[in-house]
Amino acid sequence: MTVCQIFPHYAPVLAGAAERFRRYAPGLHTRGVETSVITSRSDPSLSAEENVDGLVRVSRMEVGGVAGERDQRLFQAAAAQLQSQSRAGAQVVQSIKMDRRIYRSLRTIKRQGRALMFVSTMVEPETWGRTAFHRWANLQLQILAQRLFDAVVVGSPVMAAAQRRMGVSERRLHVISHGVDTQRFQPAVPDQPLPVLVEKVLPANAKICLYVGHLIPRKGVSTLLKAWSEVAARHPDAWLVLVGAVQRPTISSEQERQEIESYQSALFKELNSLPRVLHIPEQKDIQRWYQMADVFVFPSTQEGFPNALLEAMSTGLPCLTRRFMGFPDGQLGEHEGVIQVLDEEPSAWSQAMDALLTDEPARQRMGAAAREIIVRDHALEKTLDDYAGLYHALARTVAAL
Repeated sequence: MTVCQIFPHYAPVLAGAAERFRRYAPGLHTRGVETSVITSRSDPSLSAEENVDGLVRVSRMEVGGVAGERDQRLFQAAAAQLQSQSRAGAQVVQSIKMDRRIYRSLRTIKRQGRALMFVSTMVEPETWGRTAFHRWANLQLQILAQRLFDAVVVGSPVMAAAQRRMGVSERRLHVISHGVDTQRFQPAVPDQPLPVLVEKVLPANAKICLYVGHLIPRKGVSTLLKAWSEVAARHPDAWLVLVGAVQRPTISSEQERQEIESYQSALFKELNSLPRVLHIPEQKDIQRWYQMADVFVFPSTQEGFPNALLEAMSTGLPCLTRRFMGFPDGQLGEHEGVIQVLDEEPSAWSQAMDALLTDEPARQRMGAAAREIIVRDHALEKTLDDYAGLYHALARTVAAL
């Protein structure tokens, strides 16, 4: 059977959910699930049609450059392309978007005789709007939109609870953890060489606090910079390495673009004034960057079930994180001290980084326990089994209609 996934951005853009499902494609293929993708043509140099990784058929649509209109145009184009392929083109259509602007296109796809599946990637504020009426109206529209979907998939029980409050029934709700490739993301072997970029800049004995993620306001990187002066003063061999993109292709409005640009301008001004802070763009071999680090730091304020935190744990890193909106309470060993959950105060982060950089046995203990949790509860194979089972069940449902 075939599932068509609609992503606002796809490879070569390293967008979170899209990149995760690109990695899932080979394992799904061995389980009888073929994957196709409809996405935006964000870069004119990219081909309109491509076979990514020799496995995923990707169609890129021209959706224009107006941020607030891109999703609507993408889903309109997707509905038209799927219609031209007939029902045999894909039995299941998967989206990470669900809002009123794309409701009509989703309804059109559903009327083509396909199953619709929504994969939630973020825990959002459940009420928003200028007035109580606006908040009530937006909530009703959200509830109406989600009823189109035959299945709603979330990565954690916390995300499931949020969907239940939106009216999603147990029959349609599925909790499937984000699967981590524990062979790719595994602890470093002794004397493993550093990435070339690091070897050119960092001394061989550097102790590295690593952050991986976009440099946008909700990721909380400014907290790390405010905490770093004290850490750097106490540890002359310590470096803060930030790996992440400056440009964010998923910007939804001109206001958001301006906010991010203003935030980054202040961020880099502060970064450049600090000792031993290194910023590196996104890296395809990100597993090597985890393997070179001593501590992983993740001060994000809002997430779903973040890839970077799971990958760092799988690599055997001690992890410091904030209790972000959507935090998967009880799933990552924070109550047992496997990872440390901190508040937003920079002083808490400087003290925690200082303590871990000083205490190698604690780092090793936390890292080993973190690796064990990922191997036991979040390994890729179980995730692939769960997704493949759901895809096949949805395909059988539409075949019986």
